[in-house]
Amino acid sequence: MSRSERFRVEVGEQSLDVELVPGDDGTLRATVGENTFTVDAAPDGSWSVRPEGSTTQQRVWFDRGKGRPTYAAASGDTAPVHVQTAAEAALAAALEEAAGGAGGGGAVKAPMPGRVVKALVAEGDTVEAGQPVIIVEAMKMENEVTAAGPGVVRSINVSAGDTVDAGAVLVELEPHAN
Repeated sequence: MSRSERFRVEVGEQSLDVELVPGDDGTLRATVGENTFTVDAAPDGSWSVRPEGSTTQQRVWFDRGKGRPTYAAASGDTAPVHVQTAAEAALAAALEEAAGGAGGGGAVKAPMPGRVVKALVAEGDTVEAGQPVIIVEAMKMENEVTAAGPGVVRSINVSAGDTVDAGAVLVELEPHAN
């Protein structure tokens, strides 16, 4: 790592914003909330984590699978972890917000600026909560934008290739007639 990087790390039920800054001496500085730690790789594969200004350290082990770790162990306790870059976490939050609410009907909005790849539904189609209705490309990733609740597609307000801003109404739904 040659520059500062930001992550969202979920440890068990706790969600933490972490910034890692490489030091000139090969160590890392990790800022977690208001706390800063010095982090060094140990020869046994663990990481030595020390609060800045302290001489007390904690050893932390991560699983060694491919990609990002899925669990961490320290002081005899093991916890599941989920690591996302700050950009991945922001995108996930925006997609979740766009899909929020399950009252049925309403508007399906773009969770972020991007380019419409294609509509997955047509006017008159019946959709269920959580069903993908549009694909929007953002940050070089294709993202399925889903219906917040059940309904019937009243109108599709975009076409493939259109550039949209965050919050733009992509599809309008009307509630199911029971």
